[in-house]
Amino acid sequence: MSRRVAAVLGAVVLVVAGCGEDAVSPAAPVSSAAPVELSPCEVPEIPTARCGSIAVPLGRAHPDVGTTEVGFALVPRTDQSRPSLGTVVINPGGPGTATVDLVGHRYAEGLKPILDRRDLLLVDTRGVGRSDPLSCPALSTPDFFFGPVDAQRAAIGECGKQLGDKARYYGTAAVADDFDDVRASLGLDRVDLLGDSYGTYLMATYAARHPEHVRSVVLSGAYPVNTDNNPSGPFALAALKRAVGLVCERSGSCSGAAVLDDLGALAAALRTAPVTVDVTHGGKSHPVLLDEARLAGVVGKIHSGPADPAKQQELVEALAVARTGDLGPVRALVTAHLVEIADIFALGPGALSVAQLWATSCHDYPRDFAYSDGAEDRKRDLAESLGRQGSQDFAPFSATAWLTRDLYDVGACLEWPDDPTATAPVAKGTKLPDVPVLVLSGDLDANTSTASSKEAAGQFPHAEFAEVRDAGHTPTSTPDGAKLVMEFITRDR
Repeated sequence: MSRRVAAVLGAVVLVVAGCGEDAVSPAAPVSSAAPVELSPCEVPEIPTARCGSIAVPLGRAHPDVGTTEVGFALVPRTDQSRPSLGTVVINPGGPGTATVDLVGHRYAEGLKPILDRRDLLLVDTRGVGRSDPLSCPALSTPDFFFGPVDAQRAAIGECGKQLGDKARYYGTAAVADDFDDVRASLGLDRVDLLGDSYGTYLMATYAARHPEHVRSVVLSGAYPVNTDNNPSGPFALAALKRAVGLVCERSGSCSGAAVLDDLGALAAALRTAPVTVDVTHGGKSHPVLLDEARLAGVVGKIHSGPADPAKQQELVEALAVARTGDLGPVRALVTAHLVEIADIFALGPGALSVAQLWATSCHDYPRDFAYSDGAEDRKRDLAESLGRQGSQDFAPFSATAWLTRDLYDVGACLEWPDDPTATAPVAKGTKLPDVPVLVLSGDLDANTSTASSKEAAGQFPHAEFAEVRDAGHTPTSTPDGAKLVMEFITRDR
């Protein structure tokens, strides 16, 4: 996820300097408001959860635009006979991914050993789940994902137009301030932050804006918030090639060099002669162009989620068969990939808000064009940027194919409406506060690579870093990763 839904899809993308209200000093929290009332509520597999919601300003610098609701659930510690040792606040990634009802139970189970003395706070980010879910007709069905890249960009741009001015109020800085308002409404002082994938971007932003309320931070599958480097670019491709080599070496079932050679041959063939794959979803047949960029998206996805040896072996075999001229197994992989993503996108904004995904991404992440420019100037600037990329940095793919693949398309926001507030939540080069930080990376993660995670750790003066063997994206989901997380949170501070 990305990053963009990376936590769910396997969680994007990263600034034009602007005058965005959310990039400046944090707004005052709503601590002066009456304490929020919590009520028993139904949260999947968490019978003890108590839920609440607060109204927060949609635009903190513009009170006239109204408010939006932020919903959350508090999971009380199991040992009520002794005082609480703190509260763990989590975010699973995205953007656009719900927390409370979609994945809350996974964190409650995974962190169970330390939740005897600690409460767990699940907050749905503004625009998804229990927090006034955001939607737009242009992205109301998953069908747009089956289309070519130009059609996808047009649909995303149309969504921005449909959202209108309120699209600018879904940046990560606003979300971080929402989290702090929730913290204040519950009367909490310092909290332990745990972010996966996009959650690492969000929690780093929270730490930058509200350091006095941070007890510790864990970032799993991380990318930096204070740089305009694209972690989905050469970093991710180098990580993909490393992952292929490690999987082959550790399984003994293949040669990494041979697999990459097979991949290069297929990429070259599809670069000059794309083929069509018929994908059935929702009772409809969709002719999908299988070109080099689509192949890059599928291969990248297989190595961008939690480690999946069976799927990785399936890819190895499909590439070898394709070398003989038989694309059947590759077509099957592509079909499965597209159906999986379409199924996730079809969940709706209660679970995954595609509108919020792009509202956040197009507001926060860096672009190779300026929103203030016209359509032709934007296209020219993007094309020139792609043309400047070194081909060897992206082998076995072309730079254009790798950088325009699926959810990691650097031109995804090409048709997004002009937004003078669009900027990163933390200024480039900003040193983040000296708070306790642990950054985890999986050595098989080609989504947020080890290099990207080390860069994320470098944002903080004294962050600790650990690479987890045989883990893919967000190693908190592995036993070794979870152990490191819980040991870090429970240290005396």
